[in-house]
Amino acid sequence: MPKIRCVCEYVIGLGEIPSPNQYLMISDVSFEKYFDVEIKAEELYREMAIVVHCPNCSRLHVFYDGFDKEPVVYKIDS
Repeated sequence: MPKIRCVCEYVIGLGEIPSPNQYLMISDVSFEKYFDVEIKAEELYREMAIVVHCPNCSRLHVFYDGFDKEPVVYKIDS
C-alpha cells in the first residue's frame, strides 16, 4: 500500500483510490493549451503535479516531478 511519512511523522496512506489525501494541480499556462480542444484525461493527468495533504498537520507535499523525486513540503504559517 503506497504511503508517505510527513515531516510531523504522520503516515499518510495513499492506497485508497481515489485517495482523500491526494490532489492534482496544474499551472495556468499548462492548462491553457487544453482550451478549445478535446481533452484526454491521461494526457491532462501527466501535466499535473501530485499534491498530498497531511490530515494531521495540514502540510502539503508537492511532487512536481512524480513520486520518484522528493517532494517540496509547504507548511501553513497561520
